[in-house]
Amino acid sequence: MDRDIRRMSSPVGSRVRIDGREVDYFCGTSYFGLHGHPLVIAAACTAAQKYGIGPATAALTPAHEEAIERACRFFGTETITYVASGYLGPMVLTQALREDYDVAFADCASHYSVLDALRATAKEVVLFRHLDADDLARQLALRVCPGQRPLVLTDGVFPSTGAMAPLPAYAAVLDAYPRSLLCVDDAHALGVIGTQGRGSFEYHGLQGDALYFCGTLSKAFGGTGGIVPGDRVLEAKMRGLSHIPAGASAPSAPAAAAAAMGMRLLEEHPEMRRQLWDNVRHMRAGLRAAGFDLADTPIPIVSLPGAPSIDLRHVCDALDREDLVVLYVPPRGYSDAPDVESLRIAVFSTHTTEQIDRLVDGIRRTL
Repeated sequence: MDRDIRRMSSPVGSRVRIDGREVDYFCGTSYFGLHGHPLVIAAACTAAQKYGIGPATAALTPAHEEAIERACRFFGTETITYVASGYLGPMVLTQALREDYDVAFADCASHYSVLDALRATAKEVVLFRHLDADDLARQLALRVCPGQRPLVLTDGVFPSTGAMAPLPAYAAVLDAYPRSLLCVDDAHALGVIGTQGRGSFEYHGLQGDALYFCGTLSKAFGGTGGIVPGDRVLEAKMRGLSHIPAGASAPSAPAAAAAAMGMRLLEEHPEMRRQLWDNVRHMRAGLRAAGFDLADTPIPIVSLPGAPSIDLRHVCDALDREDLVVLYVPPRGYSDAPDVESLRIAVFSTHTTEQIDRLVDGIRRTL
């Protein structure tokens, strides 16, 4: 088995059993530990007993209907299109909007799902420098002809580094282009940031008819499947212009029930989100005190880049021997990973202060 592929024999959480050992777990994307929450697991089990794995057809079970209804309420939207995977969300969205734009622009370090979605549209795609609103402005000026409508698509939060796209700056640039569109794959922001957990647009205070986002229930919410929130007009466009909602099997009934319970828990217990933000602040403060230059953001993804004098693979292995599990990322090892090796640390709301302090101390000692 590859050294980076681990066997987990317990539900996901801040403390898990991996390769036969109990460890403090700082990997993955279950930012509230909901994939291992007893109520989420119970909801999935009940749905499996009532509805089986799924209808094996385009029909929806009550578990799917509840997930859709809860998602509409959680995100404050008229409709939710629920598809097999969050990876498909950008593709469904761009296909639905393909008659509303002429040329697409994307951050060059966007997730694979973003770039695959844009390639599938068979329209011109222009990449701009990572997180660079000035370069976006330059590319728009060079590539948008009079009367053309640009679409900008980016990650809201980048999965390897936790960097936040400068969406207000992008929106300001697009003000010069009538009927332009700003779209966000918000997989790592939904449930996590914004006063109500509605993601990047809520966090940045952006509103408007030209803003669209998609995401997943597979990370913060403890289920699986992709979502594209919107209104009836967007829903009709998705049904008319994308084959994915009808052609790809829906998430399983247990997964839908799990996601519905996850959304219910986050809706009824906003303190979970506040605890996550507290833990993120504590982790970032501790690592800054250890000498790392880290942005002060609420994103529960912390990336520690390497340096010529530091062997981060050695650091990762040393932490592992202390039952502290973080993710080693080789140079350019993921869509937005830096050009140097790095450690990706995921912070959960369920991590204790002691666990965070133990990790920070371990990193300080092994450098």
